[in-house]
Amino acid sequence: MLVQFRFKNCRSFYEETVLSMQAVKDGELQEINTFPVNAKLMPKDDNILLKSAIIFGGNASGKTNVIKALAYMKNVLLFSASQLPIVHDNQPFAFYEDASERESLYEVELIQNETFYRYGFTLCGGIVTSEWLDKRKERLTPVFKRKGTKLQITGLDDGATRLINLSPSALFLSIGNNFHLDIASSLSDVLAWFQNLLIVFENNANSLDIYTMENQKYLYQALKILQRADIGIKSIEVKKDKIVNMADLNDVLRFNTQLQIQPDSVRGQIKQEDSKLFNIDMLTTFDVYDSDKKVTRQKDVMLFKDVGFNSEGTIRLLCYLGWLLAALDQGRVIFIDEMDSKLHFLVADFLIKLFNSIDKNPKNAQLICTAHNVMLMDEDLRRDQIYFTSKDEYGESRLVALSDFKNVRKTDLFSKKYLAGFYSKLPDMTRD
Repeated sequence: MLVQFRFKNCRSFYEETVLSMQAVKDGELQEINTFPVNAKLMPKDDNILLKSAIIFGGNASGKTNVIKALAYMKNVLLFSASQLPIVHDNQPFAFYEDASERESLYEVELIQNETFYRYGFTLCGGIVTSEWLDKRKERLTPVFKRKGTKLQITGLDDGATRLINLSPSALFLSIGNNFHLDIASSLSDVLAWFQNLLIVFENNANSLDIYTMENQKYLYQALKILQRADIGIKSIEVKKDKIVNMADLNDVLRFNTQLQIQPDSVRGQIKQEDSKLFNIDMLTTFDVYDSDKKVTRQKDVMLFKDVGFNSEGTIRLLCYLGWLLAALDQGRVIFIDEMDSKLHFLVADFLIKLFNSIDKNPKNAQLICTAHNVMLMDEDLRRDQIYFTSKDEYGESRLVALSDFKNVRKTDLFSKKYLAGFYSKLPDMTRD
């Protein structure tokens, strides 16, 4: 479960910014759109979490950068111990002269295995300047803290701690389990949470492969939703073809030659398994009718290979629908950029309501997405589930929740006030 994400001096955000999934004190839609957590893990008055949140904002206002900030945090955690220079890839705010000399902050509060964790780190100049992990089962206690390469671990004396050699460009949480410490379970909990965190950008690589898992149950569930949406698809099937054996030099040379002669010969998603490279596409099937409107046969269409047949909205929907269904099934946290892109409003609204549901979301999965369709604001969302991004004349983005505004009534038509500029700065397209 995600409690909140806090970040600073990252991409278009310079000041400290918080995306919170803690519900404000408001009984509106509480039974459907929120869920309680153990009062021992969080203060009793603040232990209600949201099942979903939607970020609205103009183009280039910073919506996607909220998700990219968390995606970067995840990648640093998972890969900083490797040879990849991922800490050096940090992107501080670009438009202030001193921003590159200031620390960038990344912190997440989460609940995993009936334990509350607060984990974060700061980066500056391509090195980790600080890192910390606290946990609470009944009271908040430090697990470890770090300043530069100096480390303190609860329950371990300084002499033993000094034997742990920390790289200035690697997170301790990334390597901590190599030392078989008493805090290993806490480190594993946080790592597992990040590994299970789903972050989906447009047409994510390997997004179709989810339909082959769990005995294809997500494929069958997705087909039912496609049929409800009247898209016309009667059946779907993932096609996975080996295109090259990376361990076979002759096969690699053959593949490279093929790409040079026919650059479009590989369409779809690419996935590597062991030394083999696979092309993943999806077969979609449609009914063909005679003059009496009776089905005579079926037409097979590949989602990517047969360019232009399926709509861009259908392709995009199929590229993240499986992950939505997996999140609901497994109680995971999922972030999706431009959830409503190329989709009919009713389809996007239906998918969001899967999460804001008691029977469809019994494991309290959480969905956080960005969107442009303002009609979604008026569809059974609480005010703390609606966020806005805006960017000022200096290129600095800000994120604010609708619940932070005063004099907002439950009966207000949020979309109308948003378009009138009440909640967020919008582009003025009427100027000459």
